[in-house]
Amino acid sequence: GGVVLSLPGFDPAFASKVIQQFISEEVRKSGLNGAVISLSGGLDSSVVAKLAYEALHGNIRLLYMPYRTIQTSERDVQALAEQLHVPVETYPITEWAALFFRERQLEDRMRRGNVLARLRMVALFDVSARDKALVIGSSNKTEILVGYSTWYVDSACAILPIGDLYKTQVRCLAEYLNIPESIRNKPPSAELWENQTDEAELGVTYDDLDRILYYLVDEQYTITQMMEKGFSEEIVRKVQRKMQASYYKQRTPIICKCSNRTVGLDYRYSKDAQNCEEEE
Repeated sequence: GGVVLSLPGFDPAFASKVIQQFISEEVRKSGLNGAVISLSGGLDSSVVAKLAYEALHGNIRLLYMPYRTIQTSERDVQALAEQLHVPVETYPITEWAALFFRERQLEDRMRRGNVLARLRMVALFDVSARDKALVIGSSNKTEILVGYSTWYVDSACAILPIGDLYKTQVRCLAEYLNIPESIRNKPPSAELWENQTDEAELGVTYDDLDRILYYLVDEQYTITQMMEKGFSEEIVRKVQRKMQASYYKQRTPIICKCSNRTVGLDYRYSKDAQNCEEEE
């Protein structure tokens, strides 16, 4: 039979409130002036930009870094910018990338895609330094779990406001936030090469992927339980392999423990710093 499981009900109004509070609190704690977001013209970065705009009373910078020109992206980036009344700074990375590709004789599509993503990160952090603005990332839970990201690019940010929302939940949030329709309707793509779509590359639709991840991760189902509920064993195992293979990308650099208090393990700055301040 077919799959009988769906994702649990999602309340976009509540999620929106929680995320906005999170953004304003984290920016306040950082002591920086507002936020900077890399816009791709896609759903995730558009949703994050809108939430940050609301949370920070418009104090955001938007950066669009096209490679060659994918026409739809430019149109969609402008549509969002107009909706928010925030100017977009455009910084093409085409020539910069061409130089790197030529020098290293780089033909491999995957490596080229990774380089583009990393060049964007360089430019994004430069804007962050220039404007003293916190870098906000746009990865969602689906991408993080299956490693559908470039290591130290998608995770190279201070905060991930939608990192605990599956792609289908982000889509629901986008509708609630009234993100321009052209952005909501186009197929998700990392746009690292022509006509690339996430779903073709993953070999499974986001709807199915999110359901599989939800039951594997949030509900801790076994593969047998998944099969009983109508999921195909082949697809579930494929998703599980993707998760296992990308686990390394989800972790911050692991420090070898050589003393009794190690940063990130048993010394957490925010907590310990507060203790010091209270003693003074």
